[in-house]
Amino acid sequence: MNKDMKPMDLNTVLDICVDRVVRGGTIESCLADYPEYSDELKPALEAAAGISCVSYFKVSDQSRREARKRLFDAIEKRHKPSFWAQFAAKAPAWGTVVSVFLIVAIGLVGLNSAATGSIPTVVATVPQPGISNFRFLVSDAPNDIADFSSLVVTVDHVAMLKKSGGDALVTFTPEVKQFDLVKLPGDLTQQLWQGNVPEGQYTRIELYVNEIVGTLKDGQAAEVKLPSDKLQISIPFVVGGDTLTAFTFDITANKTGEGSGKYILNPQAGDSGAVYEPKK
Repeated sequence: MNKDMKPMDLNTVLDICVDRVVRGGTIESCLADYPEYSDELKPALEAAAGISCVSYFKVSDQSRREARKRLFDAIEKRHKPSFWAQFAAKAPAWGTVVSVFLIVAIGLVGLNSAATGSIPTVVATVPQPGISNFRFLVSDAPNDIADFSSLVVTVDHVAMLKKSGGDALVTFTPEVKQFDLVKLPGDLTQQLWQGNVPEGQYTRIELYVNEIVGTLKDGQAAEVKLPSDKLQISIPFVVGGDTLTAFTFDITANKTGEGSGKYILNPQAGDSGAVYEPKK
């Protein structure tokens, strides 16, 4: 990333705001954070709010597949396009979001009985030096970090979704819980944890944050928020027995509007990912 990086596109902003609304955030707060997209965001977020009142719980992959099939069967029987189809056709960037709303709503309301189980949680272990298979690091994509003299993030825990050999949520508590993003621009990284996790294919990493303390270069405290209760990146990677997998989770700070004095932390999937090192 470089300082001339373009602002987040509409799809990225939609993903962030939809997640906030479904988790209980307000439409007004999203529009205030992204005023440049307010006209486009408002109708999509009002649609998202329609399912936010449904109690959240984990829905199994089988439930989602059944929900998708029911959705497509119902659409096929109709003689004219539904409101959702017309809405998606008018705004291609929202097509995926609309589909997710429908599938999640059907999965939550109509398939409650099918989602009786939850994904098992596995707590990762910290081994003796030299025999670990996973390292977790953080870094900062520049963007608006130059406004800060310090931007300290305190992490509670990290969760990773393992898909191969049966779904599992692998969690660990970082040995280093606090880092300053100002000190980690570009290619600089800081290791938060190293240990053993179950081998297999992973598809998502979630970083749960306790506190963010930002100080601007003029000495003023900055208002810095998260897009939801966590920072999340969906990138496939593999942890094997013969290599040490090092995953770098890249984070960036963005102004939410010109002159607003507010900032939001976002994960940067494009600058995040795993590298594989030989075990020493």
